[in-house]
Amino acid sequence: MTSDITGELTGQLAALLAAAFWAVATVLYHRAGSHFSPLQMNLVKGVVATPLLLTMSLLLGNSLELSSGLWLLALSGIIGITIGDSCHFAALRRLGPWHAMLLEYLAPPLAAFMAWVFLSDGLSTIEITGAVITLSGVLWVVTEKAPDKQPALSLSGIFFGCGAALCQATGLVMAFAVLMQSRVNAIDAAFVRLAAGSFLLAIIVGLSKRGAYNAIIKQVRSINPLPLLGAIVFGTFLAIWLQQISIANINPGLTQTLLSTAPLFLIPISLLKKQRITPRSITGALISLGGVNILFL
Repeated sequence: MTSDITGELTGQLAALLAAAFWAVATVLYHRAGSHFSPLQMNLVKGVVATPLLLTMSLLLGNSLELSSGLWLLALSGIIGITIGDSCHFAALRRLGPWHAMLLEYLAPPLAAFMAWVFLSDGLSTIEITGAVITLSGVLWVVTEKAPDKQPALSLSGIFFGCGAALCQATGLVMAFAVLMQSRVNAIDAAFVRLAAGSFLLAIIVGLSKRGAYNAIIKQVRSINPLPLLGAIVFGTFLAIWLQQISIANINPGLTQTLLSTAPLFLIPISLLKKQRITPRSITGALISLGGVNILFL
């Protein structure tokens, strides 16, 4: 009983910490994003973070063995990273950050539903209550009218946004199934998912146009690499590792709910940058905090 409680607490804390790291990474990615296309940015983060995960795995004395579980993890990486992230970036361009972010919150209920249907792993009444309150607070924040003019809604943008949420949820549930049925640890699972997704992405980018890799290298050399490197370390290396730790201990729907609190961590970051915080943002953050507290009961 004590080990179960400890595992749940570990999973919840890992997801919240991953959300905080992703919030930091979002700010850093924004600084570097104007120099790269979405596919280029996606590939650069994979090329840098994949060796970091492999190195950490080796330092911890882990050893991967070929099994059907690893192939399922690789497929989950392709769905969640190669396809899912590409859909998210496409939605971001067509809808703007606010509406694209809103569609991301389809992922938690989708992940919970798929875990229940395919893995018979449902949420308790308390967990459902906490998840609903947490998401309500986040949605209250992200649906606030954006300070600048956003692109008009488009059917293609909505399609890509829904596709991103579906791929994200599917990838998490697939990884959850492997972690529940095999001895693969969290960091190895993160490495396999990111390596598989990045490998396919590298093929796609290479075939997209001649000299694509040289263009990326030239862009990297022309900018200050520290913000981009920081974004990759926090948002990809650490966040994906923590995400896998979370789904190894709790339901993927609950993990996705806690990951969705990432926008709330932008509030203290904005305060540090002396930016204005609206009462609605503070209210939404407090509502979500109440939902998270319920999840920790």
